[in-house]
Amino acid sequence: MRHEDEEEFNQEINKQLTKKIDLLEKKWIDKRRMKRTDQSRKRAAVESVFDERTIFQLNKLLSKGVLRNIEGIISAGKEANVYLGTHESGKLAAIKIYKIDSNTSKWMRNYIIGDPRFKHVPSNVSKIIFLWAQKEYKNLKRAFKVKLRVPEPYHVKNNILIMEYIGFGETPAPKLKDIENPVNKEEIFEEILYFIKKLYQKAGLVHGDLSEFNILYHNQKPHVIDISQAISIHHPKAEVFLVRDIKNIFNYFKKIDVITPDPAVFYQEVITMA
Repeated sequence: MRHEDEEEFNQEINKQLTKKIDLLEKKWIDKRRMKRTDQSRKRAAVESVFDERTIFQLNKLLSKGVLRNIEGIISAGKEANVYLGTHESGKLAAIKIYKIDSNTSKWMRNYIIGDPRFKHVPSNVSKIIFLWAQKEYKNLKRAFKVKLRVPEPYHVKNNILIMEYIGFGETPAPKLKDIENPVNKEEIFEEILYFIKKLYQKAGLVHGDLSEFNILYHNQKPHVIDISQAISIHHPKAEVFLVRDIKNIFNYFKKIDVITPDPAVFYQEVITMA
């Protein structure tokens, strides 16, 4: 091959190699950009609760020693995010932070209006969210006092609720919906029926949104969470919500082949105060 031809050939090879390298670099940059965008979106979703007021209150809780620290996120939801932290007692705690959101506050009002425990329902979005956090705290206190299996409430301030963490180490307990065919399903069913009955008769509350999605499975026992929407048994819609809770639970256990009693008979047992 002539020197000129060899030089042309090398130039063409270099051109092709350069093109391939440029393409690989582009793919790598695009991949990093996509990853960065994805992380940004996740971060935005996770940190959407951290407005200026919330950060200020968290700092106060940390400086006062109510919280020793705040770790990673346990769960991110539409209404609230839950974080892992350490309580002043040294125990791990679940820190639930409600998002200050106008759409969220609208449906919350439906569970507050008519509850005799809350005489005045604010119209301000932030104040409704703060009242909602207090409502969950009070509901947990009532249920915990009558020895029902719910997280023990520790502290509430504005949109921040600190309560008992349920899990092993830093691994949170799974939801009942994520347990494939639990071995003791009949026993779990009976314990949840007991919960519904005692919550109504002893704590004077109806959960209002009870299902396998807000029951944790820990030490082979059911632990009920997300009790913020629970209403007084004197609320105008108490019986409607009670029927819905019973229906949800019976439907779930029927799906996993548990023989269930007549739900109408159980409903009468619940509303018949001993």
